[in-house]
Amino acid sequence: MEKGLFLRLQRYEELATSAERDFIKMLLSKPEIFVGKGLKEVSEIAYASQATVYRLCRKLEYDGYKEFQNALVYELALMKESRMVSMQDIDPTQSVEDIIKRVTLKNIESLEMSAKLVQKNDISRCVDLIGKARNIYLFGIGSSLLVARDLYLKLLRIDKLCNISDDLHSQILYSKNIHKDDLAIIISYSGLTQEMITCAQNAKNNGAFVIAITRSSGSKLGKYADVTLEVAATELIVRSGAMSSRISQLNMVDILYVSYVNRHYDELYSSFAKTQIKKG
Repeated sequence: MEKGLFLRLQRYEELATSAERDFIKMLLSKPEIFVGKGLKEVSEIAYASQATVYRLCRKLEYDGYKEFQNALVYELALMKESRMVSMQDIDPTQSVEDIIKRVTLKNIESLEMSAKLVQKNDISRCVDLIGKARNIYLFGIGSSLLVARDLYLKLLRIDKLCNISDDLHSQILYSKNIHKDDLAIIISYSGLTQEMITCAQNAKNNGAFVIAITRSSGSKLGKYADVTLEVAATELIVRSGAMSSRISQLNMVDILYVSYVNRHYDELYSSFAKTQIKKG
């Protein structure tokens, strides 16, 4: 599985027993109260049996309760770091020199934190899915649509059939008409945009594979994806404008694209010369 604890919990929640679901809801809403606690103490806080908590650890593919606790500590450390970065928004008292330094530093921090979340197995699986797909459909709204368009141009250069539309209704129609041998790549920083969740559900209902590029915490979109490529949650959902989140999403697209090209380099080499648009 090799994913963060919170994403594992969100994906498993629909399959959980009622006792497990109650524990998951409490853990996701107040994770800090469980840090450093033993199995017995955690079960008492959550009003769950020790057996329920331990079985859940195993179902989430942890070796045991200790590994589960280590994952919880790591996840909260990332959340704290992300929260500190996310608070570095616009300050009307800053000079232009300060703005240059602060915006650049925030983008660097966002990239570094996102790099910690990237799983090489997920990238490899995405490369497999792109290679096998009959058609690729790209979805996004607002700044995420800009990221989707960047990926669209990259895929065109390597002669991959792909579709994108700026019109939201057209995107929904794409998701309704997608085939089981197609691939949907859905980009949403928040992972809470209902239209994007609807597109993911439609694609899954039609048997298509779904890749989601979304933030690492609080994203509902990841629940409906076969592969989730997480970026750091370094911006508030209600924000002045997409900045470091967009940079992190573009970086994820670059990682995905370069990984695909590297694997298929010999067969794609001629495509780069063919699709190069001469300037001047």
